[in-house]
Amino acid sequence: MTDVNAAVREAFEHTDYDLGDVAVNRRQVRVPVLQQGADPDALTAVIEEALGADAVVAATVTTEAIDGEDTIGTVVSFRYQP
Repeated sequence: MTDVNAAVREAFEHTDYDLGDVAVNRRQVRVPVLQQGADPDALTAVIEEALGADAVVAATVTTEAIDGEDTIGTVVSFRYQP
């Protein structure tokens, strides 16, 4: 089974996006991106490339506070289907 957290972090290493704490709870994944207004299509594409398009189910992109702080960022949430 793929280590989702490590795969997502590795995929974003070569982008201009900085990540907060990636959370994986069972198969629900939450990827906080610290840049506000990040391109949702680009974020989803990076994740789909890292995990495979068939593995990313019901991806949603929202803008919210990151890690309960004043930082507003973009969060990609999805279900991981191995």
